[in-house]
Amino acid sequence: MEPHAEAPDVSNLNPDVVTLYRYFATAAHMRSLYRKEVSPEWLELAHDGVVGFMQFFFSTPGLYLMYSYSGIYLVIEGWRELELRDPKIDALTASPFVDRLRRFRNATFHYQRDLLSPKHLEFFGTDDERTEVWLNDLYTEFARFFRENTIPLPPALSEACKGQSHLDVARAMQRVFRKEQSVG
Repeated sequence: MEPHAEAPDVSNLNPDVVTLYRYFATAAHMRSLYRKEVSPEWLELAHDGVVGFMQFFFSTPGLYLMYSYSGIYLVIEGWRELELRDPKIDALTASPFVDRLRRFRNATFHYQRDLLSPKHLEFFGTDDERTEVWLNDLYTEFARFFRENTIPLPPALSEACKGQSHLDVARAMQRVFRKEQSVG
């Protein structure tokens, strides 16, 4: 099949959604870096009181975690500002965890005098609240939404991108679009 025939139709894209995707991609990338860096040993530190939390939050995985949690809040903010709708995302963003996540973001990006901000700690809540499960669901649903509503990948490119990093996907898209421009 010619590259020309595989170029995606971008005529119906909402530029606001594509722009919001940029924020999601950044948060998701930070989350993937966190997952690569975190280990059971690092997580055990966080269970060792204030000193353990401080050690964790000042570690590489802790920094990635703070930025990924804070970044997904920016996506929620944009979602609300753009008045976008999706039943699954709307249900997740109706959670009281959203306000805790806002305060977590504020503690990350606004100067705090405390070595360990209560705003960071309150997001995690109790074991019964399972905020991490909620956050995983939120990431999953935003990923689905953006997959369905941003630049559509041609079928062959979509298949080639499965299991690849964001950078590999970007490079593959770049190759397809360059071929399209040289043919067109």
